[in-house]
Amino acid sequence: VMDNRFGGVEFDQRIYMNNVLDYDGYRLFQSSYDQDEHGTILSVNHDWWGTGITYAGYALMMVGMVLTLISRKSRFVTLIRKITDLKVKSVVILFITALISSSSVAQHNHNAPRAAEMKEVTIDLDHSEKFSRLLVQDQAGRIKPIHTMASEIVRKVTGKEEFNWETPTQVFIGMMYNPVQWRNVAMIKVYNPELEEKLGATDHYISFVDLFDENFNYKLGEEVEIAKRKKPAEQSKYDKEVLKVDERANICFMVYQGAMLRVFPKFKDPNHSWFTSTEYQQFDNHDSLFVKAIIPLYFSSVSQSVQEGNWAKADSVLKHISDYQMKFGGEVLPPQKKIDLEIRYNKMQLFKKLFRYYALVGFIMLVLLFIDIVVSVRWIRIVVNILTAIMFLMFLMHAAGLAIRWYVSDHAPWSNGYEAMIYIAFVTVLVGFIFARMTKIAVAATAILASLILMVAHLNFMDPEITPLVPVLKSYWLMIHVAVITGSYAFLGFGAILGLMNLILLIFTTTGNKVRISRAYQMLTYINEMTVTIGLFMAAIGTFLGGVWANESWGRYWGWDPKETWALVIVLFYAMLLHLRFIPKANGKFLFNTLSLFGFSTVIMTYFGVNYYLSGLHSYAKGDPVPIPTYVPITLGVAILITIIAYIRNKKMAAK
Repeated sequence: VMDNRFGGVEFDQRIYMNNVLDYDGYRLFQSSYDQDEHGTILSVNHDWWGTGITYAGYALMMVGMVLTLISRKSRFVTLIRKITDLKVKSVVILFITALISSSSVAQHNHNAPRAAEMKEVTIDLDHSEKFSRLLVQDQAGRIKPIHTMASEIVRKVTGKEEFNWETPTQVFIGMMYNPVQWRNVAMIKVYNPELEEKLGATDHYISFVDLFDENFNYKLGEEVEIAKRKKPAEQSKYDKEVLKVDERANICFMVYQGAMLRVFPKFKDPNHSWFTSTEYQQFDNHDSLFVKAIIPLYFSSVSQSVQEGNWAKADSVLKHISDYQMKFGGEVLPPQKKIDLEIRYNKMQLFKKLFRYYALVGFIMLVLLFIDIVVSVRWIRIVVNILTAIMFLMFLMHAAGLAIRWYVSDHAPWSNGYEAMIYIAFVTVLVGFIFARMTKIAVAATAILASLILMVAHLNFMDPEITPLVPVLKSYWLMIHVAVITGSYAFLGFGAILGLMNLILLIFTTTGNKVRISRAYQMLTYINEMTVTIGLFMAAIGTFLGGVWANESWGRYWGWDPKETWALVIVLFYAMLLHLRFIPKANGKFLFNTLSLFGFSTVIMTYFGVNYYLSGLHSYAKGDPVPIPTYVPITLGVAILITIIAYIRNKKMAAK
């Protein structure tokens, strides 16, 4: 920067994403760069007063929303009084049973065809534990324990957390040290029946050699090319599985070749790059000899240890590699405490377990609450309180899991699809405890909802891998903006669940229980309105903060990106929903509950639709839409059917 106005000011400044130059009221942002990456394109902003006034306006709206929640004359506090006056117990319907059945994901206990044969060459467990603590650099540049990489590889290739009674690290070492034998092990998962038949799969698994014919031609070569030429929307299930099997095969090949074992840091490398032993030319003479020789020596010692049963030599060679990392790894080496915690986090599989525990406890609570409504029994209330305490302990475990992931990844745990889902599940349970004093149904319902969210998080299209942040997300605004706006999804999701439950209540209303159901229906509707109010405020504040982040990072508040547009749709829709009470003939509870249910589709579109179907700054997709899952129209159809039946029943009971 050169400025001749004040005696020749001159200084150097690096400008890149989230690193802005502020000088004399001007702000310079990196907006793009040349294709050869040798030149950068900057944008300039000079609007000090406008920015201050805009931020003050945002702050004023946020303060107003908070005051609305605590003012004695506000609608929110009025709803609290109405709920208190009702003094009615929660009502629950056993329709949740159908939802629970979907979360019972059975693990298939698959034994490889050559299990007995592989038992003879199993890697020593203690040695594999030591190997798992070795550090490795992944393709994204993250330094992590080999235990993490091995777990990711085994999960992607086999679809399981362990394989053939061996830990992921044992499998990983075996594939590298004895690739000839492991190529014959049926460990590559195949989900498509047609492809299974073509490749001769046994119990949904094939070996690496099954992918090649007698002339060593790759059986899927032509089909992979055909599938890649198609747009995602045009790809059949067969095409998609062909591409997935091809990816699993390529991962196996890279492991066999040792291409994943980037365990050697280069001293004082400006990019902090780590290399495999086959890339020894990257090092100086002395270091290159060590890098070239140590891995073959290690696998030779492993072979000897397998035969003799004495792993001392293999442990010794492993220690030399670890010492090399400690000596030349430099500032990128994670502390030992972080390594230990990451390995423990991998082994716990906390969030995968929590979705089952949430479902179980939530379902039992709902059943007991229903029984308590029909026949009031004191011991049931005691059990419900105990289950609530158990839910709170699981909630604390959930919080601890998020905190560990935050510490291990060095960024807030809501930066990608998987992390956002486990965070939304956390806030969902928090919502239940916020409303627990009004009705225990809040804890039970949010437990079920959190279970379903975590189940979705662990489906095949969600990757739980911890990855480094892309440059655009390396900002403290990630913590603030994303936490607030995704947290709003939990409140709005709870509102949708309450809306659905109220529609079910209308269906089961009879002349005999009309008074009791009506009071419960009123209470749940009031809670629903409170929930939606908080969700709307959080969505609006999150949208404001997103505009501030955008202005601070690249000098504009709004760009009509698909995510920004749909975030605005959420705010507009739920604002309309909360103001229906001022419109005659549109202020009924039935319409409110119906719209709170179907209005959640705006949230689903904002999260899944934008992230996976549209292109933009916030998208995880390439811009080509993928086919909508078959369960989506089925779920929508069921919701519409429930609404129609509830409408008919409501009209019928109102006429009596």
